Amino acid sequence: MATFVLVPGAWAGGWIWRSVSARLREAGHAVHTPTLTGLGERRHLGGPHTGPGTHVEDLAGVLTYEGLEDVVLVGHSYASAVLPGVADRCRERLRGLVYVDSAPLPSGMAPAELLPAGLRESFAESVARDGDGWALPVPDWEDLTRTFGTAGIDAAGRELMTLLQTPHPWSCYTRAVELEHGNDPGVPQTLVCCAMPAPQRDFFRGEHSPLVGDWTFRDLPTGHWPMLSAPADLATLLTTTTDA
Repeated sequence: MATFVLVPGAWAGGWIWRSVSARLREAGHAVHTPTLTGLGERRHLGGPHTGPGTHVEDLAGVLTYEGLEDVVLVGHSYASAVLPGVADRCRERLRGLVYVDSAPLPSGMAPAELLPAGLRESFAESVARDGDGWALPVPDWEDLTRTFGTAGIDAAGRELMTLLQTPHPWSCYTRAVELEHGNDPGVPQTLVCCAMPAPQRDFFRGEHSPLVGDWTFRDLPTGHWPMLSAPADLATLLTTTTDA
């Protein structure tokens, strides 16, 4: 049996993993679903100061104060900016890293650098107009579908997202995490491709891939939020990564 720590992406809290975590626990695994500072039930703790470094501290704290060892650390989307920092701090506590429809950012790169210029500008305008200058509002459903891909999410999943998503601290996108020990975390890594465009998947798997270390690639054809659109399939896939 394995210990999983499931990390949500932008605008979400630990709640987004409910269906996956229930299946993993039924299979006998230990599961933790922390909510990052400034999101979900911790939204009141966020502010202009909240960045990816804050979230590295959140997760390092979970691993340390819960006494977790041999952890499979799973991150969705935005969490790809955070997992490398956690591995840099706590690699001795990790069995492996799993990136769900995302890939790790190298040391010193901010998430906003990877956004298309038009989307980055649109987000910045939304922050200035509707987010008090520091919070990225949740896009409407049509924008989420067009930008990220919501395929497979049923009416209940859509209602859950609409009800519980919260603005995301914009500094999480404009600030970077510096890795003391380099970009190779020294543990097995898995990239789960869902709505990731084919050229991007091929790039990560090709000879000029920027990814470093020990990698496995898995395909899960669905939308960008597989924990809502294909929770059973995602749970099964997670149990087969890093020999969980």
